[in-house]
Amino acid sequence: MIQAQWNALQRALLVPEHQSEQTVVEPYFLRLLMVFGDAKAGSADRAVACRDAFGCAQAHGCTDLLLQLPAGSVERQHVARVGLTQDPLTDRVRLEAALEEAELAVYRRQRRRVLHQPKIDVALSSALGRVGFSNYNGLGQQVAVRTLLTSPDDSTVFINLPTGCGKTLAVHALSLFAYRQKVVLVIVPTTGLAIEQAARAGEVLEAAGCDHGGSYVWIGGQEEAERREIRERLHCGTQRILFCAPESAISGLRPLLFELAGKGLLGALVIDEAHLVGQWGAEFRPDFQLLAPLFHSLREHSSSAIRTLLMSATFNSAALEVLKEAFVPEGTQAIEINGSFLRPELNFNVRRVLAEEEHRQVVVDLLWRLPRPLILYTTTREDAQNWRDMLVKQGFRRLGLFHGETNTQERERLIGQWQDDHLDIMVATSAFGVGMDKSDVRSVLHAAVPENLDRFYQEAGRAGRDGNACWSWLVFYPGQINVAEQISRARLISSEVGLDRWNTLLQSRRRSGDGCFSVSLSMLRRDLKRRSEGNAEWNVRTLLLMQRAGLIRLRYSPPEVPHENAAVVDTELPQGDNYFDRIDIQILMDAHQSTDTWRHYVDPQRALEQRAMANGFASLRRWLDDPDQSLCRQLEEFYRLDGISPERSCGGCPGCRAQGRGPFTPTLSASFHVTGVVTPAMPKWMPDSQLLRIRYSTESYRSVTPRALIHNWRRWMVALLRSQQVQAVRASRALLDEIQTDAGLKTLPFWCALEPRDSAGSWTELVLLMPEESNLPAGGYEVPARLIVAPETLSDPYHPYRSWWECDSQSKDLVDFAREI
Repeated sequence: MIQAQWNALQRALLVPEHQSEQTVVEPYFLRLLMVFGDAKAGSADRAVACRDAFGCAQAHGCTDLLLQLPAGSVERQHVARVGLTQDPLTDRVRLEAALEEAELAVYRRQRRRVLHQPKIDVALSSALGRVGFSNYNGLGQQVAVRTLLTSPDDSTVFINLPTGCGKTLAVHALSLFAYRQKVVLVIVPTTGLAIEQAARAGEVLEAAGCDHGGSYVWIGGQEEAERREIRERLHCGTQRILFCAPESAISGLRPLLFELAGKGLLGALVIDEAHLVGQWGAEFRPDFQLLAPLFHSLREHSSSAIRTLLMSATFNSAALEVLKEAFVPEGTQAIEINGSFLRPELNFNVRRVLAEEEHRQVVVDLLWRLPRPLILYTTTREDAQNWRDMLVKQGFRRLGLFHGETNTQERERLIGQWQDDHLDIMVATSAFGVGMDKSDVRSVLHAAVPENLDRFYQEAGRAGRDGNACWSWLVFYPGQINVAEQISRARLISSEVGLDRWNTLLQSRRRSGDGCFSVSLSMLRRDLKRRSEGNAEWNVRTLLLMQRAGLIRLRYSPPEVPHENAAVVDTELPQGDNYFDRIDIQILMDAHQSTDTWRHYVDPQRALEQRAMANGFASLRRWLDDPDQSLCRQLEEFYRLDGISPERSCGGCPGCRAQGRGPFTPTLSASFHVTGVVTPAMPKWMPDSQLLRIRYSTESYRSVTPRALIHNWRRWMVALLRSQQVQAVRASRALLDEIQTDAGLKTLPFWCALEPRDSAGSWTELVLLMPEESNLPAGGYEVPARLIVAPETLSDPYHPYRSWWECDSQSKDLVDFAREI
């Protein structure tokens, strides 16, 4: 198969009109044809595409490893740079040397991630329409979706699932099941991610027959007509889902969110990549931590319950504690779903050089050899621009530049080109890639040292989301370690300066409701002459540090006089003494203006956060100082939560290779951990034993096929599932499939589809047995409440001389039970 494609590729290069997508489907071969057909591609782009095609052909054992390139398409010097040689007589090119197995694994797209994939719940499969997922990506995703959709409406839920395991499916499931007339607000860290996630949500809702045809994203630079349409849909309950950045939620969207909450139209508040609340919220983007008081205020103002969901692929203990403290309401317990495992796709490599010039040369050499698509990460915008300019001089043209200052229109263009394979390299800072769902990235190259292990692992993990082998390289020189260490030190305000700012803020206080007062975030310290965004941000940082230290609690108030165009305002910087400039304060400690109080409470909190930042850098530094340590073991320790380590795997790290170990890629996501789930209230008809036996007579039915039984049982099943007196149905696959196809059962709330051998959850179960089945579920202390419907002639497995229901005085006939429901 691959040999035939290689032969077709050789012909198509010389006679492009003979190119056939049906003949050539191998991604590396297709990319080569795309690059040669791209008028904007440079000679360097074509040379690397040739190398990738040769690598793929060798990896699959193809013969006749020669390519005749169109005349003048690739400069001879570029042919040599990528490890190819060109025959001076025929101009045909070939690989100079055979590739090593680690390279071939990437070019072979060798499967590294193997997941336990349980069947998707039939209710969800039916709702997704033609999207047609047939399996969950692991037990972690399964339990995340089930627990989220069956949790109380006011729950706070944490989902910790690895990249590529489908956290986003949980959000889509919320929009499909939980809130048909309400909106799910999803806050994502970057505008680029908001655009991408909104597009995916539109595709899912269209397939489910729920797409309104409009926008699902609220970002800066939108046309006012688009904003107006979003507001109209939000008010009439047809928007379903909306994506935005934290700054938009805190500023322009805030009045509208309070209005929706007051009308009971705000169903769920979601933060994707929630670990960044701790990483970025302390000093880089304080609006991340302002989401906590906003969420609390919206929940208090709402006329109906609001669910909160926080998701990440890399929660560690420090980040999770910050989030629990900030987002979980007092007196409640969060639900935590942990299905974490280490990424098995990544072949990690690190190289330390002595000086900047050598560093530049090593990085450039790698850029000529590593397979595409590739992300080149830098730390600063200036470095990213310099690398981009250097690559252009080298002859590369199919590349993009993405950093924090890239405007919205350019971000949309770059993301579209990246997703459509019109770019081979993305030169970027950490602003690019958070949550990006491009599955086939084959290489991530760090040309700078990230400030902590978590950021490195996150960015390296942009590669291999499809589960196939990929490269991670980090090349550095000593000076870059010092830069990373400086960045890792949070710019936390000192007690002296903080107390001074607090006293200044108090000068702007105004009485608010419920014993609170509000202050102006734009108040100037005495040594400042003019208002600025930086001044307001430092005021916010001061208040956030005080809140984390327990001195105050921050809140937001709804607009005093709602007006039609309140949500039109979309300013990121509060201007003057207006609604967007003020935040409510609740005093928790009377001596909040005392120097001793600040030293006693704020200084220890500040020191604790600085240690947490330093520990993240120290973890990365330990590995860089001694790469022969197993990185997978360090990651296992770093991401341990509540004493539970992620499932271990390793696609290849220097430490394991030094000990003679190759990739370790077991079947993953076969385990999960859930805490905080509250057992639902038992229906009134459920006995104290939490087991109700319901018998039916097969003679009373004309037919006892799965279809006939479901048709006869539909009325009472609908009553039980619609009222959510039961949240799960346990039955044979044939019976579950029949439920999925029954039109009368397709508009129900979500329910869990359990096969006979599936583990029990916390749900009240409806157990259905066909006449020929005898697999009554076993009892035990950990078994949930069950309503068992089975033939009356079925024998008791423990007492074969009697029927299974005869030992229970509270058992019922199905006809009688159906009348009661």
